[in-house]
Amino acid sequence: MNTQLLNLLLLLVFAHLSSLLLPVYAKVFLSIDCGSLSLIPRTDNHSIVWVGDGPYIQTGESHKVNVPADIPGFDSNVLNTLRAFPSRKKNCYSIDIDNKAENNTRFLVRASFYYGNYDNKSSPPTFYLQFNGNTWSEVATHMDFVDVNEVVFSLKKGNNINVCLAQSQPDNIPFMSSLEVRSLDSDAYNYISSDYPLYFPLRVAYGTNKTIRYPDDSFDRIWVSVGPLNSTSPTMRVRSSSPSINVNIEDKPPEAIFKTALTKSNSSEDLAYRSKSNLEVPFHFNAYFSEVIKLNSTQKRSFDIIVNNERDNSIILPKNPVIPPYGRALEVHIHNVTTFNSSFSIDFRRTDDSTLPSLINALEWFIVGHKLVQGTNSDDVKALGLLQKSFVQLQDSNGDPCLPSPYTWEWVECNSDPDSPRIIALNLNDFGLTGILPDFSAMDALININLSNNNLTQEIPEFLGTFPELTELNLADNNFFGTVPSSISNNVNLMFTATGNPDLLCTPTSICNTVTEPRIIPSPVDKGRSSKTFAQPIIILLIMFSGLLL
Repeated sequence: MNTQLLNLLLLLVFAHLSSLLLPVYAKVFLSIDCGSLSLIPRTDNHSIVWVGDGPYIQTGESHKVNVPADIPGFDSNVLNTLRAFPSRKKNCYSIDIDNKAENNTRFLVRASFYYGNYDNKSSPPTFYLQFNGNTWSEVATHMDFVDVNEVVFSLKKGNNINVCLAQSQPDNIPFMSSLEVRSLDSDAYNYISSDYPLYFPLRVAYGTNKTIRYPDDSFDRIWVSVGPLNSTSPTMRVRSSSPSINVNIEDKPPEAIFKTALTKSNSSEDLAYRSKSNLEVPFHFNAYFSEVIKLNSTQKRSFDIIVNNERDNSIILPKNPVIPPYGRALEVHIHNVTTFNSSFSIDFRRTDDSTLPSLINALEWFIVGHKLVQGTNSDDVKALGLLQKSFVQLQDSNGDPCLPSPYTWEWVECNSDPDSPRIIALNLNDFGLTGILPDFSAMDALININLSNNNLTQEIPEFLGTFPELTELNLADNNFFGTVPSSISNNVNLMFTATGNPDLLCTPTSICNTVTEPRIIPSPVDKGRSSKTFAQPIIILLIMFSGLLL
């Protein structure tokens, strides 16, 4: 079969598949099945197309779980494979958005972890999760259920999203089961500055009998199903009588979450949300309401939202009272909820003139993180890219080179700037580098460059002596020839070493010793990985959640 005919057949196949799928409203909608070796996209029963992770990462090992997953709302095929990372300080998935989304677009990124005893150790690991140089969370996985971490953020610069896993404890091997990226509507969550990430530990749809996600939610937010709750004062599930519900509100939640609600069986009682947390940070909630029946002239449903019995400084917008509209949706923001004795409460308390109990359709809980970092200096990043393009041994380093500290790339050192650090050292000795150095002079904060014991050739580049802060340059045991540039030989502040370059002419001879010594050049396959280990702790965001709607 010739190439032209094969391409035509492939186009017909993909056109047919596209006609079977529901439209996607997110401009970026990527679902990565980590550890999958398949080269063919697969569509699950939620109409989500999953692809293998080969194009997005160059490190790690593919595994299948030994305890198959059976978790409502999740595709078992996706959870039954994973990619584990037994080596390196951090390993990163790199996703190029390629200008598919508008500037300042927020992205929802979801990472899922299902251990399934893939390594036969019956010991679910704990490790760190990071994104674009920011600390995300500490992931404590479990034997037989899925751990999901979700963050919403905007890109500070560039068009690349990287999600990294880093070892936090010896013998705790990081792994990932799936990684999902969705761009959000421009209005979504814009009441919080885009300089800050939003972490979502919980999103609940009350009264439903199934998890709601794509295609009901065009941005594929996952709304966990919660039905009637048994308590001393029972709640009950109610279904909306409205044939359709107009959801013209800023965060664009799906219409499906407004089709059901929870309310009290006894019309004189109120709903209350109770939860515990070990975090001493403000919590934020989005509560969603829609009236389920068309009220007559004698009926009224009206209630106030009371946080911690009004003991804190919560902000509720729009202001009380809440009157759920019939056939339409209402979103109420509950900001800056704080804990008292590791717990907090949100009461939906009827007003005096209300004839009906309070109700709720859905609830989102999120935490505002620390300000997003700018990331490693962009000039330094571009220069590192030139080095990676020139030497295959460096190409599996990914993610932010310096952040979060101390999870820098193995072959660089950075200064202590927590927002936009500079690279101050290149430790590329013993990497088996072969060929010609590219011009990486844009890295003008370098103090130390070690390129010894490689197989670098041609004349020593002039730019190596022009770094304003450079104090040490080691080019020993390579194959440089010609003369040493004046930018190096005339630099009295530079400690220069060039021994083991037999064809290099040094004038004066005192600046380098060209006597050759026996040496072993690392194999290019070895890639010169560092043997250093890093186990310094970092501050992480740990969500301990337990909550009931009573």
